[in-house]
Amino acid sequence: MTGSDNAKINDPVEHRRIIRKEHGANMRNPIAGDISPMPTLTVRLSNLPINTTPEDVRFSISTKWLAFKINFLKFEYDYNLRPLNSCRVTFFNTQDAYKFLTHTHDMQFVGHTIRSDFVLTSVVPNESLDKYVGNALGRLVFLYGYPPHVNQHQIRDYYRQYDIVDTTIPGVQPAPLMGQTFLSRRGAFIVQFSTSSEAHRFIRDVYNTEYTRKGGEEWQNATDTNSTSGDDSPKEVVKQHRHLIKAILLQ
Repeated sequence: MTGSDNAKINDPVEHRRIIRKEHGANMRNPIAGDISPMPTLTVRLSNLPINTTPEDVRFSISTKWLAFKINFLKFEYDYNLRPLNSCRVTFFNTQDAYKFLTHTHDMQFVGHTIRSDFVLTSVVPNESLDKYVGNALGRLVFLYGYPPHVNQHQIRDYYRQYDIVDTTIPGVQPAPLMGQTFLSRRGAFIVQFSTSSEAHRFIRDVYNTEYTRKGGEEWQNATDTNSTSGDDSPKEVVKQHRHLIKAILLQ
């Protein structure tokens, strides 16, 4: 291998370009922009199942011995607070990080093939996390799938049997549409619970259930002109749109 080849491998930009060429430019999970060809303290795991927890990373994906060598880990989200199905695991030394990477790369976990890379930064700045999440990770649920007219007050009332709390951030707030604008995403909310266990209970109860209207809410109507009543006049048929709810823990 020539000196110029070594220089290319040690160049993070060139290393990332090679990875994209090998795995295809249109990968479902985005490739980090700070992948390092050399060992670092932080390993990025990607292509994780959507509901992977920190406990899964520490005690199912990692080995029991390496689990106690982890300094901290952070899951990644885009500016819309949608999970990227990836996390960054930081160790106290590069030797443990290297052992973790070799153990986890190409591992099969719940039907997913995990990808592991050394990265240069342990936490990627995200203004949406700072604004909407604060220090409440683990107690927040990203909730979506509702009709566009539903607002945060209706959500709080609809789920009043759960312990939703206000702190420095509201108990229920509209989810962001784009991270650097004042727009909100219709039919999506961020809900803060008193404890992590209450958030998990909420997800178990609500995930993939159908949202049904309460008094005062109206569905969009559609007129079926093919149906007729006894007097041959057009009959209006109200078609109810199904709204299946998704709930994801922000952690």
